[in-house]
Amino acid sequence: MKSVLVMTDSTCDLPRDWIARYDIRVVPTYVHFGLESLADDGVQITRPEFYRRLTTVAELPKTSAPPPGQVLAVMQQALADAEHVIGITAPAKLSGIFNTFRLAAEQSAPQRVTLIDSGLVSMGLGWLVLLAAKRAQAGVAPAAIAAEVRTAVPRADVWAALDTFEYVRRSGRVGWATAMVGELFQIKPIIRLYDGVVSSVTRARTSQRAFAALAELAHDAAPLQHLAVMHTQFPEGGQRLREALADLVPLAEVPVVDVTPVLGVHVGPRALGVGVLRQA
Repeated sequence: MKSVLVMTDSTCDLPRDWIARYDIRVVPTYVHFGLESLADDGVQITRPEFYRRLTTVAELPKTSAPPPGQVLAVMQQALADAEHVIGITAPAKLSGIFNTFRLAAEQSAPQRVTLIDSGLVSMGLGWLVLLAAKRAQAGVAPAAIAAEVRTAVPRADVWAALDTFEYVRRSGRVGWATAMVGELFQIKPIIRLYDGVVSSVTRARTSQRAFAALAELAHDAAPLQHLAVMHTQFPEGGQRLREALADLVPLAEVPVVDVTPVLGVHVGPRALGVGVLRQA
């Protein structure tokens, strides 16, 4: 039996080989096209298929946390495989995922489960999960791992440059976006997710200016311990952004990830983002 296993949700966007290497237990979130519910597991719906459907449906798909029973099953299996489980999730302010994990812990062995609200999604969350998983594999005690992750949370950040304002407005999840309808139709918004709050950082008139603004935000966050580039069905843009940030972190250490459909619903296609963990 292992000492510690790390558990998270699929909004972490971690590359599959990292998940396998560190035995990270991931519970898929869900996208709902009408009455059709699809797990974000890369099997029930692929990224290309999701974005094809997203741009053709009249009504935006809905998103949801994983069912309580599914979280409970994954957690109980992790507890059978390890003495302690550390769960790190998307923000409780934006999703019911954290609460679902909490309920599963209460129904399992609460004294053997430590839960952390990352306040982040995508590779902002991913870097914190990876930090915990590496420490777990190294044999660090659960309390020490949790303390290190909580210390790292304020150093993690996520920014995104959206190709269109339309999806974040239509999602209805961001109050300021709904209030600004009519003002931003020709604008490329740059947003930040930090501590569970989505805020508007700046606005650009063109895609190139949005790209430059995003690169500047990443440079301003330096020095960095980790950097990831994210995109929504825009791999060529992701590679170009990765190259523009080559002076911050060695390119071999910078993953380019296609963002989960659960987030793609809210940001739309052809968005670019960066997820960072600043140096301590």
